[in-house]
Amino acid sequence: MRTGDRTGQDAVFDHAILADYNIVGMSVMSPQASDAYLLNQLINELYPQITTVIGGSHPRYYQDQVKTLPESVAFDFIVPQDGWGPMHQIASGQICKTKKSIVLSDNSLKLTELPAPSRPLALMERYNFDIAGVPAYHTITALGCPFTCNFCESGRENVRKFSEAMIDRDLSVMADAHQNLAHQKKAVMFFDDVGLMNPKQVAGLAGLVHQYNYTTWRAFTHAYLVVRFKERLLTPFAETGGRRIGMGLETGSQRSLDLINKRNGKRQLVEEHYQAVKIANDLGVAVDAFTMIYPWEDEQDLRDTTAMVEQIAQNPVNGIDENGRPMKNHVDSTIMTPFQGTQFFDMILLGKLPGVEMVPEIDPGTLYYKGNHGGSGWPYQKTRLPKEQYEEA
Repeated sequence: MRTGDRTGQDAVFDHAILADYNIVGMSVMSPQASDAYLLNQLINELYPQITTVIGGSHPRYYQDQVKTLPESVAFDFIVPQDGWGPMHQIASGQICKTKKSIVLSDNSLKLTELPAPSRPLALMERYNFDIAGVPAYHTITALGCPFTCNFCESGRENVRKFSEAMIDRDLSVMADAHQNLAHQKKAVMFFDDVGLMNPKQVAGLAGLVHQYNYTTWRAFTHAYLVVRFKERLLTPFAETGGRRIGMGLETGSQRSLDLINKRNGKRQLVEEHYQAVKIANDLGVAVDAFTMIYPWEDEQDLRDTTAMVEQIAQNPVNGIDENGRPMKNHVDSTIMTPFQGTQFFDMILLGKLPGVEMVPEIDPGTLYYKGNHGGSGWPYQKTRLPKEQYEEA
């Protein structure tokens, strides 16, 4: 189980829960591919009557690999683009599974025309997520990301927003689910890359969160936006129970940050990372930061990132969580994996990152990151420093 304040616990997975379903769909990014394959292999073995579907960015950029999975692992349907139309076709029996995987592509729908998702109470009761001990559900306001980070599968995808009416309705339905399940407190997490983008947008979301009486909420933002808007961005968030934000701070090395191309060709400064954390912490908002080590980095790059991570972890947060506990910042650190479909993948293949080479055929089991103790896969056959030195950092 993973929680919104970045703690977690291991639990035994009871596969019998799968028997309740006719269709199991998985939205999979490439770091999750090996786990998705293992889970689907289990379903194929124990519950062959279940129809399985894989969607998300992994089948979008690794479609050939997914199409040629061995029969024991293969999915019945592969949905590399939007899933609403294909899932309706599958669920209504318009298309039936065969012995071979079927690819269903559709991107004709406008997200602004979609209704809020259905949230059956029996399904919501199975949610196992919390923010500072408060039961929490997830929603999103958009797909894609407005930034062009060279390591990200979303770096080449445009932002597509859902309607304000859909977001309003979804928050209302989730609030009712909390109440019907007798949750004394309730939380929501906006699990997209555009949660806190500008003061007007944040004020709108904060108003809805307050209208439906959520105790606390969490969302993602970007360092330069926090530095640019300061309290105008975060005060509405904090005043309506927002206690934690997620931020990709990527690296403490200015050299690596320049290569990442975080801001669509405009330069972002490492100093803004330090400033953004301080601004948020002073306003009573803790930061969940994400950083990476990159295969071209030398000892100085690693020292710069280590210094930033230590500063983030040590910076005091001016506030307490919903359980009255002092809040602390959290940092996830791992080693960058160049996923197919990213700019870094292309740059490495073209030799534009000197000293870095990938193995010719990458096993999906090496595509993960955020493993135990910050572990990650290792798809490289050549890097600037030895693997052990990066892992030690």
